[in-house]
Amino acid sequence: MEKLNKTQIKEKLKKIDHWSILDKALYKKYTANSFMEVMSFANLIADRCEQINHHSKIVIDYDKIEFFIYTHSVDGITMLDIDLAFFIDDVYNELYRND
Repeated sequence: MEKLNKTQIKEKLKKIDHWSILDKALYKKYTANSFMEVMSFANLIADRCEQINHHSKIVIDYDKIEFFIYTHSVDGITMLDIDLAFFIDDVYNELYRND
């Protein structure tokens, strides 16, 4: 798995909303309507992380959830991280956006 450089990461992040780089990791915070919604969302993402054997840091604070996605083996961000960020956004949008 190849570590992406900053230019590659920034180009990929243009395609998804509000992800940033924080301490070498992709980062985003989401808000839901309740603790139970956040937990349901977290469990869906945790299932995916298990399937792909790629475990991100997840921080839960009542109706908020934060993701820090990073590939430890390359000490940086890879396409696996980018793909997981896209997956997380897709799940959130499907569950909580009423556009």
